[in-house]
Amino acid sequence: MPAKKASISINLLADATKAKAGFAEAEKAAGGLDKQFGNIAKTAVNAFATREIINFGKGAVNAASDLAESANAVSVSFGDAADRILKLGENASTAVGLSAKDFNGFAVQFAGFTKQLTTDEQDIVDVTDELTVRIADFASVMNLDVPNAATKFQSALAGSTEPMRAFGIDVSAAAVQTYALENGITDNAKAMTEAEKVQARYGLIMEQTAQMSGDFANTSDGLANSQRILAAELENAKATIGEALIPALEGIMGVVGPVLEAFTALPK
Repeated sequence: MPAKKASISINLLADATKAKAGFAEAEKAAGGLDKQFGNIAKTAVNAFATREIINFGKGAVNAASDLAESANAVSVSFGDAADRILKLGENASTAVGLSAKDFNGFAVQFAGFTKQLTTDEQDIVDVTDELTVRIADFASVMNLDVPNAATKFQSALAGSTEPMRAFGIDVSAAAVQTYALENGITDNAKAMTEAEKVQARYGLIMEQTAQMSGDFANTSDGLANSQRILAAELENAKATIGEALIPALEGIMGVVGPVLEAFTALPK
């Protein structure tokens, strides 16, 4: 009988030893697997970061290119006044919630109208500034984005009454004629030139939105306008980074370009 007990004890001890070894082996395997997963995760994170950096770089270069193109459009549209228009664009993010590129595009978009609105007392840069600020104020009060508000102003200046009528602003033919006569724009309402009509429409719009003046600046720390300002400043920052990246990219292309040309010239 004692011999049998001893045998059982030995068997149990052997099984325990095997189990312990098995656990150790499993733990070792788990550790190796954990390390593999860690390496995979690290590689994935690095790949993701690299991809995002490349995408950001591309976006920054594109932003810089778009800004340069918009500046060129300003130069073509405004001639001698272009530098002053571009200067307005540099401060447009905080003034009206537009990036420099978007402001330049806006200025070009309204150039045909602002040239007709220029007077001896007010030059095209002043008119552009005044119009931009009022559109931003209008957008702020009516909870519109600035491009949408700009489109409504543009339509109204062109003679379309519906876009602004929804906001209680009347630029109908009758209202335009009355305003033109009362403000010395014309002495013959039935023979008004298109420039005189634009001046009268602009006067009416500015008169009927006067109570909105200064709203964007006054509420610039509010959620909607602070978001507009932040988005514009981020776009400007991206363009600035892109401007710094362009020379490096041009240098790379200067090396890679000839290599690619030589490779494509090889006989197949």
